[in-house]
Amino acid sequence: MNPITDFNLSLGVDDILRGQGCDPEIIRNRKPLLILAAERALTEGLILLHPVALIQEIVVHTHRHECIFLEGGGMLTGPLVTRHLAGAQRLVAAVCTIGPELEKAVSQLLSQDPLYALALDGLGNAAVEILAQQVCARIGDQVQAEGLQTSTPLSPGSPEWPVEVGQPQIFSLLDPSRVAISLTSGGMMLPKKTMSFIVGLGLQMSQADLCEVCSLKATCRYQHA
Repeated sequence: MNPITDFNLSLGVDDILRGQGCDPEIIRNRKPLLILAAERALTEGLILLHPVALIQEIVVHTHRHECIFLEGGGMLTGPLVTRHLAGAQRLVAAVCTIGPELEKAVSQLLSQDPLYALALDGLGNAAVEILAQQVCARIGDQVQAEGLQTSTPLSPGSPEWPVEVGQPQIFSLLDPSRVAISLTSGGMMLPKKTMSFIVGLGLQMSQADLCEVCSLKATCRYQHA
């Protein structure tokens, strides 16, 4: 399990706007200053991105009520993971980050140039999301030759798998400190532009609607976009 760094994060202005929680079409018609800030972030911010990922595959030992026991002594618990990873023969634990440099730049610029700082933050949000998508694509490519399916990637943060439970479970299967990722006592990952998730590998894996397992599904205005 060596760190993976050969990622190509192809980003555009619309990605940055969506990373800020904006609708690009609306912003283009009404907020030209946000477009200029996003264009600047795209030009100047890419050098602040340092994508890296860790991926670890683990054999599933047994499935029991609200618990998945893994080879080597690891364990995942909770109704969300046991429901959506039912039938998994193996699991892949993954963590990926764009590093702390962009985050530090945003913090330094927030009081001086808040519009640009928020555009950089949107760039970071978009970049780590695309990074996670590329990690999932690699996992899928690796198991396709075996005739296996991948499940929907599951990240801690839902009511059925809160961060204070799920993050330590994922971290126990990896060694994120190798890529300078740490975990606070409350389950927050540092750097903040980091994602962790579990993917199940099996013959017939669940393809969950991520909106249905998200803790923000009742209030998210993008749920039906």
